[in-house]
Amino acid sequence: MSSMPDQQPSRLLQTLHGRLSRRYGAPGVCLRNFPSRWLVFRTADLAAGLERPVIDVELPEHDKAKELAEMDSSAQCAVGEDHDATLVLMYLARRVRPGQDPHAAPPATVLAITAWSLSHPTALTGRVKLDDAGTPLWIGVPDALPRAGKRRTC
Repeated sequence: MSSMPDQQPSRLLQTLHGRLSRRYGAPGVCLRNFPSRWLVFRTADLAAGLERPVIDVELPEHDKAKELAEMDSSAQCAVGEDHDATLVLMYLARRVRPGQDPHAAPPATVLAITAWSLSHPTALTGRVKLDDAGTPLWIGVPDALPRAGKRRTC
C-alpha cells in the first residue's frame, strides 16, 4: 500500500471488507457453489450502520466482461446522482501459487472479495481460501489497489 493518506482505502471500506470476509470465512460456511455476486450500497447508509444493498445480483457466467464494464455507471444510477456508491464484487476463483507448476497440484479455490467506492481512487481486494469441500480455511489480508477511470453519471 502507498504511504500517501489519500491512497489508503477509507476506514469505512476496510470495515465493510473485513465484515464480509469474516461472514463468508466463518466456521460452518460452505461456499462450494457460491455464485458470483455484485452488491451496491449507498456509502452514507454504510456510514450510518445500515448494510442494505440497493443492488444485489448474481453475475451471469457468460458475458461477465460486459457486466463488469457497466458496474460503476449502474451503481451511480442506483444510488442517485447526489450520493456516493460503495460496490462489492465476490466470486470463486482458482489460484496457482507464484512459482508453482500449475500441473503439479490442483489450484486452490478462493472466494475473491473486492470492494471500492466511486469517490475514492483505491479499492480493497482480498480472499478467503477454501478447502476442496468449499469450507473456509483462512482469510487473507486484503490489498489496496489503485482504481482506473472516473466517476460516471447516468
